Amino acid sequence: MRIGVLADTHVGEHLPALPPEIGEVFAGVDLILHAGDLSDISLLGALGRIAPVVAVRGNHDEAGGIDDLPRDLLVRVGGARIGLTHGHRTKAVELPAAAVSLVAGRACLLGFDGAMRRRFGAVDCIVTGHLHLPIHRIVGGALLFSPGAVYVPESDPHFDWSGLRARGYRRFRQALDPSAHVPAVGIIELGEGGLHARRIPLERPILRAAA
Repeated sequence: MRIGVLADTHVGEHLPALPPEIGEVFAGVDLILHAGDLSDISLLGALGRIAPVVAVRGNHDEAGGIDDLPRDLLVRVGGARIGLTHGHRTKAVELPAAAVSLVAGRACLLGFDGAMRRRFGAVDCIVTGHLHLPIHRIVGGALLFSPGAVYVPESDPHFDWSGLRARGYRRFRQALDPSAHVPAVGIIELGEGGLHARRIPLERPILRAAA
């Protein structure tokens, strides 16, 4: 089985539509997992024309029917157990993490991996988003995987970096590995050899339409 994975599409908020390249990358997949921050409920219909879709809500999904999606979901497919979550935590955790990251000049996630692992019991993989950066490592016996984001602000010439919060976010982004600045999706393959996940960068420019 092949499962398409994506997160942080922000369609309608930053991107005008789902990039067509995603349909090409996901051609023939058996299932699509969306790890939140859809921003527009119609995206589920667009993805559903490619393959069945399972999605969770992100911290930008607070209206328009998306807020009815679960925060966390256990997906059983092809003999594998996959935990699906956006990955956002409370502001009491995320604000200190952001402050430490700015002071340190690098991403300090303050227990992110452990927090994601504790959301699920016995699973083979946890798919997450939110951080807009690639993740591929074993945590507590499960693969913690994020391909990164479909929308990254560095690819958007219209993103407003002028505010204090935006400038802090830019400093955080600048400290990340260069791969985090490239839009991407993922593929999980399930077979006799177990579960394997890989990140697929989107090669075509993804630009928000000018206002």
